[in-house]
Amino acid sequence: MKPPLPRLLLIADRFTDPRRADVARRAVAAGVPWVQLRDHEVDAGTFARAAEALVPVLQAENPALLLSINTHLEVARRLGLGLHVGWRGPGVAEARQQLGPDALLGYSAHNPAAAQQAAMQGADYVLFSPVFAPISKPAVPAAGLAALAAVCQTVTIPVLALGGITPGRVPACLNQGAYGVAVVSAILEASDPERTVQQFLHSLSLQEQPQRNSHDAA
Repeated sequence: MKPPLPRLLLIADRFTDPRRADVARRAVAAGVPWVQLRDHEVDAGTFARAAEALVPVLQAENPALLLSINTHLEVARRLGLGLHVGWRGPGVAEARQQLGPDALLGYSAHNPAAAQQAAMQGADYVLFSPVFAPISKPAVPAAGLAALAAVCQTVTIPVLALGGITPGRVPACLNQGAYGVAVVSAILEASDPERTVQQFLHSLSLQEQPQRNSHDAA
């Protein structure tokens, strides 16, 4: 049985930028328990080299840190880390077959049917987005809290809310059945990342973990 997932995930988008990599490091030092390395703008070699350099830096801040790689299956396998996929990269079934039953595997879902299919194919969790308009892309239409609730009611694996998440919006997401939240710009672009991380952790601590969507039930 896999251990419960952390309830706060930092998606370190464009982590190959040294400045953003350092913000991720500071966030881990401040208490972020789970980081996903993501950069869709660079080639595979650049991604791999940057990941291999950053992973030990983050692990030095927190040896218990959970780490995931977005899209790049070979990097995840080589470093012994989790993998997150969506419309980019391998499908869930292929990734599960390649990585084996013990690897952490997640999927980006935008509707209940996609979430259900991912769960059936072996995903351990799904990210649902955008719940709110993304901070970095305010023109992107928000799916809304009702759509989040529909996904949470469809699957028994954990659902993490993504898109425009702020500390103040955490309770609303959890009230719809979300297991936790995934954050990008709210932390990476914060003037005080450490304080923002503490605000997220405080918001998550105010409510008990939803039992219906527990990772142990997966």
